[in-house]
Amino acid sequence: MTDPLPPPISEPIETQEKYLLHSSVQIESVLSDLMRKPELITAYFDNGKGYILTTLIGVLRERGLLVLEMGPDEDMNRRLLLAGRVSCIAKQHDITVRFNLAQVQQARYQGQPVLAAPLPESLFRMQRREYFRVTTPLICPLQCSLHLPDGQALELALSDISAGGLALIDPDLQFEAEIGQVFKHCNLHIPDEDSQVVDLMVRNLYIQGEDSKRPQIKIGCSYVKLTGETGSFIRRYVNRLQIQHKNLTRPV
Repeated sequence: MTDPLPPPISEPIETQEKYLLHSSVQIESVLSDLMRKPELITAYFDNGKGYILTTLIGVLRERGLLVLEMGPDEDMNRRLLLAGRVSCIAKQHDITVRFNLAQVQQARYQGQPVLAAPLPESLFRMQRREYFRVTTPLICPLQCSLHLPDGQALELALSDISAGGLALIDPDLQFEAEIGQVFKHCNLHIPDEDSQVVDLMVRNLYIQGEDSKRPQIKIGCSYVKLTGETGSFIRRYVNRLQIQHKNLTRPV
């Protein structure tokens, strides 16, 4: 399967809070708009290891439910139903919309088998304001150390970094987390520099090269409330990488 998502969002969490909707009226309005268009929705499950492409076909306010089309692959539909919890990502007028669903079940709607779940209690609807991301060096790559909920320490290489976030690569499929989960006190190891301690929030989880012999998970993260000193250090480093990339690609 090809990756259906844009690059990871790298907005700092403090700039996103104002885009988090809790009002049921607002949430239903956004969902109804997604249904009318309709917009393609990527529904992730099993900690981002699987997904289906679907559309929203019903917002049943009186029953507190939303209805999604079944995916085209029966096995993926079965896995989604077993997972129960689903993270959905869509676009509404070029604005990213994200929401989580719990207790997803198979049902029938207008005579067709569908996926049904309670309406989400919250929903992100935010204009993407990208920071410039640069690819990290292949030789002496940047590493990030973090601790999983079970206490296991995990060190992953970065694939890119920006002033607002970074992307990690997990070639051994060890990383298990949910979109929105926060990992505190992660150590960002930059060669020939002091390590920087950052809190990371997971924004994207998806598999790259699923059809190959060595699939890997790419984890897009945003920083959570960077200190001024750490933020300035990362911006300087990103600018330095950008200059290096330009010098390497400059015609001789």
